[in-house]
Amino acid sequence: MKITILGSGTSVPSLKRHSAGILIQNNGINSLVDCGYGTLHQLLRLGIDYHGIDRIYFTHIHPDHMFDLVALLFATRYPLDPREKALEIVAGPGFREFFDGLMSAYRNWLTPTTYEVRIIEQDEATKEYDGLNVTTRKVKHMAISRGYRFVDEQGKVAAISGDTDTCDGMVELGKNADLMILECATPDELKVDGHLSPTPAGRLAQKANCKKLCLTHFYPPCDIAEFKKIVSREYKGELVFAEDLMAFDL
Repeated sequence: MKITILGSGTSVPSLKRHSAGILIQNNGINSLVDCGYGTLHQLLRLGIDYHGIDRIYFTHIHPDHMFDLVALLFATRYPLDPREKALEIVAGPGFREFFDGLMSAYRNWLTPTTYEVRIIEQDEATKEYDGLNVTTRKVKHMAISRGYRFVDEQGKVAAISGDTDTCDGMVELGKNADLMILECATPDELKVDGHLSPTPAGRLAQKANCKKLCLTHFYPPCDIAEFKKIVSREYKGELVFAEDLMAFDL
């Protein structure tokens, strides 16, 4: 399982950090976790176009986590090179209603005509997708929010939070994971409900006992050097800070 950070940023436009998106590659299958704006351009840098994505797992539906879904669906209708392979979308309960509303808002401009979009609403469960065992749990952000735990055929584990505050669901997902990717949106003094900052992120990771922690989703006030000092007081495993196109081979 190979994991690439496509976007380590937020809703604030940045030339350094695109909005949230993560690529998971396993057994020749390309999957996204979230699809914030900038995701499609980042994929092109890796040689993957709108034909090459097999599945998208959404953590939630805020624009900085899903807005390039609109661009992807529109691109697939390009009449000289239309997509023909089905696209699967996995998300929490309520996503189908959201998707139908999105299709309605854009009238027929996004509706697939040469392929099928298959939506799977996964609440709190474990299902297999092309060799990956995928567990979802509710996380503390918005009602539809779900965190993910991916386990490959070799038993390697990656846990991905999307946006979340401290919660038991994310601790469970990250338990003994080889890689845990947590958001860390703001400094401790600017922490807001529904998001993590350095101290609670470090505590959550330590409680989960993950082997490697990757923090991401940084708003502009974030000072990475200072974050490292703070998180290291709480978390004793390997610590890295996401940058766009950073990759992990598990």
